[in-house]
Amino acid sequence: MSSIVIGLIFIAGGLSGTLALVGTNSGTALAVVGVLLVGRGIYRIRKQRAQQHVQ
Repeated sequence: MSSIVIGLIFIAGGLSGTLALVGTNSGTALAVVGVLLVGRGIYRIRKQRAQQHVQ
């Protein structure tokens, strides 16, 4: 769940130009990292829920 929140912060900060990825000074790259984090968080939640339904 925390990776989704952090990902959303990265996306908002990167696209607004407030934050940038360290080493690249690119807000777009930070937004891409945010999308990956959100995707990872959603995947982990779905996987956890699928395991609960099986048991």
